Amino acid sequence: MKIFILEDDFDQAQLIQLWLGEAGHVCQVFDSGRDFIREIPYDVPDLVILDWNLPGLSGMEVMRWLKSSEYKSIPILFATTRATEEDLVQALQDGADDYLMKPLRAEELKARLIAISRRTIVDKPIINTAPYEFDDNNHTIHCEKIDHEIKLTIKEYQLARYFFNYPNRVISRDMLLESIWTKNSSISTRTVDTHISRLRKKLNLDGSLGWQLVSIYHKGYKLVNNGQEKGDEKT
Repeated sequence: MKIFILEDDFDQAQLIQLWLGEAGHVCQVFDSGRDFIREIPYDVPDLVILDWNLPGLSGMEVMRWLKSSEYKSIPILFATTRATEEDLVQALQDGADDYLMKPLRAEELKARLIAISRRTIVDKPIINTAPYEFDDNNHTIHCEKIDHEIKLTIKEYQLARYFFNYPNRVISRDMLLESIWTKNSSISTRTVDTHISRLRKKLNLDGSLGWQLVSIYHKGYKLVNNGQEKGDEKT
């Protein structure tokens, strides 16, 4: 799952990210409710973990915003030091799907997320972006114009999905690192370039099938549809 973590305690956020990364989830961390809200329209997560006490907008305020928005179906897990029954009831009544007391425990957190996903996350639809067909359930891409099986790693699939979510938009390497690799300090932008190169070859993203993944000099990459203007493409 793609999980957003809203937590202003850096050490706690990194620990949660480590645990969930080991379980195969892709996590993005925010220490500000306003930053979290600004990001949602561009990269919608499968699930959100919220801390209650935050500077500026509280976790409760962020949850109320989510539940009044078009993103109200995103499941929410509260993680907090608040221990009273009144707080628990308030969080659940206002839209939380579950509630965990700090300090968190790795296996309990993972189990709660699995339970939430079973209750709230239905199978994602197969999405057609002609001539490519994305199957988010199985992380596979099919294309009738490619006469062989397309074999992608999970990262390559996530990368392709990200670009097709935002066609004709310049996407920087740092943005890709943050979204796909969660900006792991051991990962360099060279890794992004290598994955891009493989993706171009595997999906024929050279314009021959209507889509071209182009390099934008000093900026990043852009997926262009049907030969539209590529602007400042690096040749």
